[in-house]
Amino acid sequence: MKKTTLTIILFFFCVTIFAQEAKPCLFIGTYEINKRGICGDYELVHEEIMDYADFVIKRIKFIEEHKAQSPSTKFVDKNESVIAYKYEKKVSGWGCNSNVISTKIGKTIEECNKQLADQLAKSPKDFTTQPTIFFTWQGKGNSMAVYTKDFGGLNGAFTSGNTASKNFILAKLANKTSDKTAYVLLKTDNGTEIVEYINPGATLTKSYETKNLEIKVIYLDSKKPKPSVDIIQSIKEYIRGKVTNEKGNIKIEKMGSIGVRG
Repeated sequence: MKKTTLTIILFFFCVTIFAQEAKPCLFIGTYEINKRGICGDYELVHEEIMDYADFVIKRIKFIEEHKAQSPSTKFVDKNESVIAYKYEKKVSGWGCNSNVISTKIGKTIEECNKQLADQLAKSPKDFTTQPTIFFTWQGKGNSMAVYTKDFGGLNGAFTSGNTASKNFILAKLANKTSDKTAYVLLKTDNGTEIVEYINPGATLTKSYETKNLEIKVIYLDSKKPKPSVDIIQSIKEYIRGKVTNEKGNIKIEKMGSIGVRG
């Protein structure tokens, strides 16, 4: 009887802990990080949350922190999905473009994509450049956020894969070039350096046990012999970035490029 009672208590304890940790909804905030006359550049932040009440609390704090930076927020329910995309928009009469970030919310990612496609077809003049989707999140509380980044021809999609004691970054790297081999230099938290070779048109899917993943991408002629790791590491022309798994949320640090892609 004591054993049965203890089992029941442990069961409800585990259920309570799970309920406390599950965050099935999403907070999205955008704000202006750089002002260029009438034009500006925008940034997006996101965080998984419990419910709408949690959203209201975070919204008040976010607007207060960015009140001078044109803040905007959106709530994504657990049964919804969202895509975030960026594009340049010309400000008429001012001779400059704003780097805009916007979102579409729907029941599925496919519905969000259709909303964007419909807007692009209906109002093409609203977009000075083609919109690029850089963030997606699927609802129902059973999916993970996916962050995407283009490393000059190598498309990266990153999600978190944490366990109770370890941090993992799941990476899907697709080489969209037709004649360049992508040499991807990766560095984890413990200093381990890894070189991945991705041929034109190929895709690499792999997980890395780390909280932070530093990335350098070098492009070389695919018809030439594969150089040694030492030679690859000595090349001074590359595109770089840093992926961070912060409590299950993926963030990508903008680190720019060194030199020009070969």
